[in-house]
Amino acid sequence: MSSRVCAVVGIGPGNGTAFAKRFARDGFACALMSRSTDQSSALAAELPGARAFACDVGDAKSVERAFGEVRSTLGDPEVVIYNAGSGVFGSFDDLTAEQFESAWRVNAFGAFLVAKQVTAAMKQAGRGSFAGDSAMVRKCAPCADGRSPVNMLRCVGSVQHSLACARRK
Repeated sequence: MSSRVCAVVGIGPGNGTAFAKRFARDGFACALMSRSTDQSSALAAELPGARAFACDVGDAKSVERAFGEVRSTLGDPEVVIYNAGSGVFGSFDDLTAEQFESAWRVNAFGAFLVAKQVTAAMKQAGRGSFAGDSAMVRKCAPCADGRSPVNMLRCVGSVQHSLACARRK
């Protein structure tokens, strides 16, 4: 376990895959984390040192189990890209409490659960980055004004910043 580790949470055909390929190109072992490992397993086969892990970010036990597996097989993540997202498309008036809670569990609560799994090791190591890709807030009815609890975890260019910081170490 000598490689630096990047956990990409939320692997799909777009951003999640692009993030994983970018960090793998910079020599990171990538933990590819998603509810289903169908797509992430295929991607892991393409990337040196990558592994797929099943992780439902809305379920605390699933997040704890998945990050335990990441730590035991790859090591502690130095970089986490939180790309998991769920949106409800429509107007605020049409949104139900159940729909809002479901989106919140993935977009905010899931980010909290993941951060709780990685921050202690990052603090101990004296380095680490947690970047949230929350583009889904622009489409999510309760977040149509562009604000969301996930914004506390995001900044403009956070992925590029994480890469720049990782290269300096």
